[in-house]
Amino acid sequence: WLKFLTMTTKGDDLQRRRNGDAFRVCPEDNFRITRLKHARSWPTATIKTASIAAVIFIAQLNLSTVEAFHYAKPLFVSVKNNHHSLEFPTILASFRIQQSKLTMASTVVQTKEQSTTSYTKKTTPSQRNASKALKSTHTINTIQDLKFDLEPGSPKLISTLRKLKPFHSLKELESTLRIWGRKGKFEEALELYFGVWAVDSFREKLRSGKNSADLDETATVTRGSELMEEISNQLRPTTRLMNLAIDACARANPVQQSLAFEIFEDGATSSGNNGKKGGRLSPNVFTFGSLLASCARNGDISLAVKLLRELEGGSYPDVTPNNVIYSTVISACERSDPPRVDLALELLNNATVALSSSSSNAGGLGVVGFNAAISTMARAAQWQMAVRLLDEMIMHSNSNMESIRHYHGEQKLLLHVLDDTSPSSWADGREGEMIVPKPDDVTFGTVLAACERSGEWEELLRIANAARQNGVALDGIALTSVLHACQQLGLAEVALEYLELMKELGDGEGDESANSNTVDRRTRGRMRKGARQALRGPDGVAYRLAISACARAPHGARWKEGIRLLNEMRDAALKTNSTAEAPDVVAYTAAIAGCSEAGEYTAAMRLIQTMRSEGIMPNVVTFSAVMNACASASAIMARRREEEDRSIELEDVKAPMNRALRLLEAMKSPTSSVRPNIVTYNAAIRACAEGLNLDVAFDLLRQLKEDGLEPTVVTYGSLMTACERVGNIEAASKVFRMVKNHDEEDGIKANEIIYGAAISCCRKAGEPERALLLLRKMISEKLAPNTATFNTVIAALSEAKPSFSSSTAKGSKETTSNTWEKALSVYKVMKSKHAPPGVSPNRQTYNILIRNLATNLQPGYAESLLTSMCDAGFVPDVDLYTLTVRSYERCGNPMRALGLMESMREVGYDFYDIKVLDEAFKNAVKIVNKVGKGFATETGSRRGYSDFCVGEEINLYHDDDDDDNDYQILDSLKY
Repeated sequence: WLKFLTMTTKGDDLQRRRNGDAFRVCPEDNFRITRLKHARSWPTATIKTASIAAVIFIAQLNLSTVEAFHYAKPLFVSVKNNHHSLEFPTILASFRIQQSKLTMASTVVQTKEQSTTSYTKKTTPSQRNASKALKSTHTINTIQDLKFDLEPGSPKLISTLRKLKPFHSLKELESTLRIWGRKGKFEEALELYFGVWAVDSFREKLRSGKNSADLDETATVTRGSELMEEISNQLRPTTRLMNLAIDACARANPVQQSLAFEIFEDGATSSGNNGKKGGRLSPNVFTFGSLLASCARNGDISLAVKLLRELEGGSYPDVTPNNVIYSTVISACERSDPPRVDLALELLNNATVALSSSSSNAGGLGVVGFNAAISTMARAAQWQMAVRLLDEMIMHSNSNMESIRHYHGEQKLLLHVLDDTSPSSWADGREGEMIVPKPDDVTFGTVLAACERSGEWEELLRIANAARQNGVALDGIALTSVLHACQQLGLAEVALEYLELMKELGDGEGDESANSNTVDRRTRGRMRKGARQALRGPDGVAYRLAISACARAPHGARWKEGIRLLNEMRDAALKTNSTAEAPDVVAYTAAIAGCSEAGEYTAAMRLIQTMRSEGIMPNVVTFSAVMNACASASAIMARRREEEDRSIELEDVKAPMNRALRLLEAMKSPTSSVRPNIVTYNAAIRACAEGLNLDVAFDLLRQLKEDGLEPTVVTYGSLMTACERVGNIEAASKVFRMVKNHDEEDGIKANEIIYGAAISCCRKAGEPERALLLLRKMISEKLAPNTATFNTVIAALSEAKPSFSSSTAKGSKETTSNTWEKALSVYKVMKSKHAPPGVSPNRQTYNILIRNLATNLQPGYAESLLTSMCDAGFVPDVDLYTLTVRSYERCGNPMRALGLMESMREVGYDFYDIKVLDEAFKNAVKIVNKVGKGFATETGSRRGYSDFCVGEEINLYHDDDDDDNDYQILDSLKY
């Protein structure tokens, strides 16, 4: 109870203040009462004075009868223990006199507190929760408070008796206690529980005689006797009632762990209740299950393990730990801070052995215990261990132990008892094997959530697929995690598939909506107060994730599916009349992002109009996505124009860019509520880059600086792209200088995107040497050029026109720089062990090199690369063979041309069906018939610079792995 009441001699007005456990009143009366908890030691005269003062005090406070009785409790004890019966009934009579005023106390106090707090600072949610917890803990401190409130003669007893009157059997009372406990109404549940104890005690006192010294002849006692006769005789303390009371404490918020153990000690131990009646109930396994549940929910792993060890050690012979006991203790490992993964695994293995060898627990530990262990691993961010344990459960249920050992290799099993323990080691000699349950939907859902929190999207999809293969239906929350993985990976097809599975969750629910996520839970866990409700179909989050997955599909291929899902989301919200599930700005922005990837800027603009018609205000992200759609549209138009599509004019390329610029101007207008940020400007600069407008791109850089924004590396990357699109080397150099200045000031450095765009700019400008120089610089700065960057450098070198020295006669084949040799050197870097991760020659690499070598009369190298291309899994196009054969002919080596044409049969080509090669073959045969073998010998002895045999070329460009200078080959190239 609140610890003390203070009355001071100095005070002008009646004041009331609560602060923690302090309660102070300052009336005008000229007397003082200090610390009523010391009233037991007061002299008789003081007790009389204090009793009368308490009546005046309580009347002035306008407290309720129950609350007043609670505060004056120490006085009543002192009066009764000192045999001052006069003061005791006087106080009770005063309560009845003031009853009409006291019943309004709660409303008066609440009104005063609300008027006071309305002028004070607002509290945060955490402060409100702490206040709620404090209030809860102050309501009931110990069971002695409750038992004293229910002593014969107390007004609280009369109230409790009235509440017990409607129950005609123990079954009805147990049902009510169970419901109240699961709803978090532990105070009401405990009042009924201890009311039954009080009724039982009161009956014994009545049976012993009303004139007993233990009872006072008061109106309250008389009324209690009358009510007692109306209460069913079946209501008596039982173990089931004790278990329900402990369970209510375990489910309370916050958990009343100490109160739960007090109830246990009072009702089930011989030393309970400080000598009063108690200790006559026999605890069972459900009793300890509820006690351990209070420990688990409170994260008290040490007490939970201690109690488990007592049960295992035989301290309670009639109670044997079962799967619920072990599962609850493992759950305590999860809720401890930090989570005890090691202890959870130890308990899991011990429980598997103990319950598999127990004849009374034929089902083993059960899946709940394994789920608790997996949840412990997930909470500790040990997703790998959670996945391993799930895999062991799947393999044990579907195959034999050899499969599990093969899966883990040298790594020890988490369920090491599957290896360490055999049936022969069981004490009772029972034959059998370790029982490992099959994973259920909770198991898979927990592992999926762990992978989601760790960002392991590929592993998450693998686990989801394993669930389907094992016939486990995932719930709505787990399917939402799968949709999140699809969204991150851009897997539109998979997202649509799982969204359809989510729609099936609402099938068979009668009139309940498939979209409703507020369906009442029907299991015991779902009756818990504050429990998260199950999803009965896709909600707004699921639709948004699916739309975003479609938006992230490669090249925006599924943008139409995104808009379809958006419309479906709207229709579902209208059907259920649920505004919470209707499309919002996030859903619309995701759909517009899909249009952005596909370059469908007109569709993006229509979505903006639809948003506004529905009262949804686009934000800066939405407008930025529309500008990116305009940029993609210009890029597509420009690419088609480069491919000589005569239907595309320059104005068609610039049209989307102009729409983006107009949108930017609208955002910058004074009437606009959405101001552009750096992302918006970056999108606008990209639109200018794809629209071939370099000047406006640089002007936008100036504007964003004037708006107080700082350019980012993305800004400079977009500017470099603008330079690349028009092949302006000088502008690209200017961008590099800007980046260098920012590097010194803000730490912005050129990345792979900036270098890649600059290299492509050099290629378009016909500056292969600069492209090669930039590649060398990327490598020296520890950047990782990709395959496309290497291919761009090779293409730049291959497209370069040969330059002749001034001392060389016109028409000579000797040049000052053989660019094809440098192209081969770049290719060698790609093939070396020092190549950046993920870099290797692809089809485009071979196509560029072979065409270049054949054109430069290097058929030997070209043929060697044809062979390497086939070895890499690429089938060369027939025109590559044609170019190489013609190169052999121009070099005067028809025999090698014939050999190459014969080798074409190995890849499925028949040169007889190819007109050019058929003519080349006939010409080569005529030459061989005329000259004979001597021709081959003569040409073999006169083999020139361009006629390397295939085997020699392979050795030349596939050096030994011990050569550590491969990656530095570019440094040896001269410019």
